[in-house]
Order: sequence, then structure tokens, then C-alpha cells
Amino acid sequence: MARGLETGRIEPSGRLAGGAAGLELRDGLALTQRDVRELQLAKGALATGLRLLAARAGTQPTHPARLSLAGAFGNYVSRESARRIGLFDAPLDRVASAGNAALLGAKLALFDDDLDQRALRRRIVHVPLAAEPGFGDAFAEAMGFPPLP
Repeated sequence: MARGLETGRIEPSGRLAGGAAGLELRDGLALTQRDVRELQLAKGALATGLRLLAARAGTQPTHPARLSLAGAFGNYVSRESARRIGLFDAPLDRVASAGNAALLGAKLALFDDDLDQRALRRRIVHVPLAAEPGFGDAFAEAMGFPPLP
């Protein structure tokens, strides 16, 4: 997707340039308009979540101390490409793969005798992002791709 944006084959709106039905990647494998839209929806939700949570924390999404990309996505995504499509605005030196963060958290909770699980549960806040003021507008804005600099 990032490469398609850089070469002008995908427009910042997410449309395939020139009304193309798809972008041939290799040997019959193509990126379709539907693929682009699916990525836009996922990227828009994640980017909006990052922005809204940063605002709740009183910080800027462009200046996190650290941004961890978890799971298989975090292990295999190109940080440069993720930044290019607008998933996050943080400097690349503050972005790292976290691996299987859910498994690590479960292990810590189960095997750390010093962890006060009740105190931890009291500190955790569930934030239903879709109910946050401004989510809809921020989501619609985040679905587009940043134009080339």
C-alpha cells in the first residue's frame, strides 16, 4: 500500500489511480480496490484509537515515549510503511515490535508473585472508542492516506 502511494498508483483518497481494477503484484496476485478499503478501515480505527487515547492521557500522538506494535502484525509490518500510510505519526526510533504481548501479559499475571492483581484491575480503564466524543469525525479523517511530502 505504501509503495502504491509513493508511485502514485494509489491516491491519498484510497482510490486506485486511473480507475484501475487492481494493482498486479506478481503472478496473478493483485491488490484490489476492496483490499485498499479494508486496509483503510483498519488503519483508520487504529490511528483514531491512538489519537484519542493519547488525548485522554494528555499527550500528543506524535511524541509517545514508546509505541509497541503487538502480535503478528507488529512482528511483520514494516514500520516505515505503517508510518507512510498514516497508521501513526511517531518517530520510527520510538516504535518497536512487542511480539505476543497478550501472552506475555498473561504470563506476568500468572507467575509474578509480587503483582497485586486487584490493584492492577483497579487501574485498568476500558475505553469504548466508538463512544468517545469526536470518534466518527476522527475516524473518517484517518481513513485517508497522507499525501506525498
